Amino acid sequence: MADPLYPLAHDEDLPELGTYNAIGTMLLHNSRADESGGFFATCWFMVILPVVPLSRYYVRQAGYSDESGLFSVRTTTNYEIVGRSRVRWTEAVRTYLAWWIVMPAALVGPNVVAAVGWEDENAGFYGMIVSVGLLFLLLTLFFVYGRYWRPVREVRWAEGETGGTDGRRWQGLASMLQMAVLVGLLGFFLGVVIFFTALAMGEIPTRLDPEPNPYADTVLHPVTLLAGLPVVTGMLTLAVLASRRWR
Repeated sequence: MADPLYPLAHDEDLPELGTYNAIGTMLLHNSRADESGGFFATCWFMVILPVVPLSRYYVRQAGYSDESGLFSVRTTTNYEIVGRSRVRWTEAVRTYLAWWIVMPAALVGPNVVAAVGWEDENAGFYGMIVSVGLLFLLLTLFFVYGRYWRPVREVRWAEGETGGTDGRRWQGLASMLQMAVLVGLLGFFLGVVIFFTALAMGEIPTRLDPEPNPYADTVLHPVTLLAGLPVVTGMLTLAVLASRRWR
C-alpha cells in the first residue's frame, strides 16, 4: 500500500505538538515504521480524546526524553516531519470508533449492565473488575496491533504541493480550539461558583416562589449556568480568535 507524499512548503507552519491538561495536539500513528524508520501519523486536536484530525504527515521518531521531578513527570517524544500526506478518513473513523465507542463501552458498559441487571450488593464491584479487565485487554490488543499487525505503508513521492485539501488551512484551528475549550472550562467553573453561591444565599428559583421572576429563572437555572455559560464563552472566544485571524 503506497501513499502519496508531498514535500513540505518552504513557508509551511508545522504543528506545535503538545497537550496541556489533556488539551492540545498529538500525533497518533497510522502505520508501522518502514525500513527507514518512517511512518505515517495524523495530527489530532485532543480534549482528552481525539476530536478533530488536522493533518497527516510522514515522520520519523527523532528522540525521547523523560524529565521527572518531585511532583511531576514530563515525557517528550521528538519527531522529524519529512513530508505531508492527505488525511485518510478511514483512519479517522477507526480512531473515533476506538477512542469514543470501544474504550468507553469497555470502561462503563459492564458497570451499567451489573447495576441494571444484577441484583447483588457487590454488583458494582464485580462490574468494575470486569471493566478493568476489558480495558487492559483492549490496551494489550491495541499494542499488539500497532506493533505487529498494523500495515506498513510505502511512500510514493508526488510532485508539487498538496494544495488546500490536505488540512493545512486547519493548522491554526488547533490553537483556537484549545483556547476556546480552556475558556469554556473556565466558564463552567464560574457557573458552578455562581450556582452554589446563589444556592447558599437562597436565590435559586423554585416552583414554590410566590412571585416568580422569569429573568432569574432563566439566568440562575442550572442548565444555563453549567451548560449554557461554558458553551457561550467558548463560542465567543472561538469567534473572536477567528475574526482576528482572518482580519
